[in-house]
Amino acid sequence: IEIDSPTLSGRHLNVLSAPYGDKQRLLVARDVTQLHRAHQIRSDFVANVSHELRTPITVFRGYLETLTMKQTKVPAEWDNALEHMTAQAERMRILVEELLLLSRLESEDSVPHPVTVNVAALITDIHAQARELSGEAEHLFSLEVDSDLHLKGSPEELFSALSNIVFNAIHYTQARGIVQIRWSRTDTGGAEFSVTDNGRGISTEHLPRLTERFYRVDGSRDRQSYNGGTGLGLAIVKHVLTRHDAKLLIESTAGSGSCFTARFSPNAVAKPPLDRDTGVRDVG
Repeated sequence: IEIDSPTLSGRHLNVLSAPYGDKQRLLVARDVTQLHRAHQIRSDFVANVSHELRTPITVFRGYLETLTMKQTKVPAEWDNALEHMTAQAERMRILVEELLLLSRLESEDSVPHPVTVNVAALITDIHAQARELSGEAEHLFSLEVDSDLHLKGSPEELFSALSNIVFNAIHYTQARGIVQIRWSRTDTGGAEFSVTDNGRGISTEHLPRLTERFYRVDGSRDRQSYNGGTGLGLAIVKHVLTRHDAKLLIESTAGSGSCFTARFSPNAVAKPPLDRDTGVRDVG
């Protein structure tokens, strides 16, 4: 575990307890203050740079839109270049927005103003978007949803995390492949959101690193199949789940599909809201 030093203000300790000898335990404490500071500097740098990039990207996209709209005044040989520039500008915008989101998630350990979230309603919206995203690939979707199972937290963050998991399954599953979505209670009183597909799967050695920023199993192939994804999706999922007292579990075998499960503790489960039409109620 990592804890604040009980004797020195501003110091952070990494404490490890392990079996040692005959019915004994070895306790090792390591000062990781410098690592914490380096992590904070990196987070601040990424957040500041991302914020500064917003304006030039907005200006760049604005001029591109103007040129695209004035097709009669722009030479025909520019069409292909404008199309590629517009696509890359949009990718840059999404990257900056996701970096800012990730920085914000990392700066807070919990949701500041949790509400009761109708997860079944979120999944309905995600499913509709997933079918649209699938398009001509015509993936086959299977839904199993407990409509009375709600969570405490942020609807926007949960939508971002759960949709990332579903959309990943679509991107990495072949046409007419199967994507199964399940939202249910656990035996311990918690909740689980799982997405299972019969796509190409992931080799075991890659699983521990999937939630790292920009980590890709196969960079060249993924950029083509994932339509220029940012590589931040699962990092965002991990931090959102941490803020909602949940963990991300990944099971996958190369060539045999994958199962991504968001497992929420009983403390994260909320009572259904009084107004089922709104889907959200303040729980203080």
